[in-house]
Amino acid sequence: MNTNDTYYTDLITRYLSGEALPEEISELSSWIGSNPEHATLFSEFRKTWESITADQVEQQLDPSKEWEVLLPKLKGIGAQGTGPGAQGQGHRAQGTGPKQEGSGHRAQGSGLRAKAPGQKAPDIESWDPASGIRHLASEKEPKVIQMESNRLPWQVVMIRASLIAAIALVLLIPAWMTYHYFSATDMVRLTASGEVLEAVLPDGTTISLNAYASISYPENYGINNREVILNGQGYFEVNRDSLLPFVITCGSSKLEVLGTSFFVDAEQAAGNMEVVLVDGSVAVYFEDARSTGKTIIPGEKAKLIQTDQRIIISPNEDPNFMAWKTHNLIFLDDRLDMILTTLNKIYQSNITLANENLADCRLTATFSQQSLESVLSVIGVTLDLQSETTPSGIILYGKGCN
Repeated sequence: MNTNDTYYTDLITRYLSGEALPEEISELSSWIGSNPEHATLFSEFRKTWESITADQVEQQLDPSKEWEVLLPKLKGIGAQGTGPGAQGQGHRAQGTGPKQEGSGHRAQGSGLRAKAPGQKAPDIESWDPASGIRHLASEKEPKVIQMESNRLPWQVVMIRASLIAAIALVLLIPAWMTYHYFSATDMVRLTASGEVLEAVLPDGTTISLNAYASISYPENYGINNREVILNGQGYFEVNRDSLLPFVITCGSSKLEVLGTSFFVDAEQAAGNMEVVLVDGSVAVYFEDARSTGKTIIPGEKAKLIQTDQRIIISPNEDPNFMAWKTHNLIFLDDRLDMILTTLNKIYQSNITLANENLADCRLTATFSQQSLESVLSVIGVTLDLQSETTPSGIILYGKGCN
């Protein structure tokens, strides 16, 4: 059950118990009407609630008090039946318990059926849930009152016990999840804002997180484990520890090393991971298929695709994979559209081309820790392009390249 379901379960409970505010009732009504499954869930909860409430009402009945209330009424009914033959069909009370003679009925405890002499079967029936009393009456004949027995058939008891257990389970599951969540090991989270974040982990491992990337690790990191969860791009220089491997997780994708330097691009939403090794060696695998994992060497790139659990190993042909950290750029006869893709990633910008013909323009250049304005200025002069800054980004336009 997710958090949204738990909220509406609580709202239904507040409504049934009469504690819901007017705005909460309106919200619940909209939720019920938005989906047939919601209406079915509400109906089941209401039936269960009413069943348990009826059970509680019956359990609160006091037979002796009920008898004191009914005794005067029964005497009145008996008085109407006096005369010849009345004794055989009437009612006689001894002590505090009723007893019927002749062709009448005998009631024990709270099970009493009182009927006036010669009365026909009633044609009107009503039930008072507050007192647990069923009223049987005919329009022209005296009223007959029946008190229901507190003893329920065992089938009813079992069904109500099952319903109570079901409600308890529904309420306990979210409670257990909440307890499990807060009792789990506390996590430390580091998140880069719009700039590169440099940090050192408790074991001495240094990390660089690209803009908007994040990393999480347990508070006991470096004691029992060295496991982290990465979302986004990061560069790691892992401090060597032969007893505790360093592990990066992204979905079911895993990267494991003892000590080395590498670049990782982790997509938590898809569970995919791309690794470029700088030095040392890295093992990559999927959580449930470690035996089919692979090892890469410096200069290689591994891409883990979670959907079909494929691992693709290839040479790293991108000289700018670390440019977001170093701001050193190398373009060797590269297409302009590919150059702009790299610049947008590194500078978190939105540079587009006004003319699709400009995409085929090629450039060879090297930039070392230069600002975006400086890089675009060089590109503009080299390829005879102009730039325009708009609220949505930067647009490059020109005649095109031959």
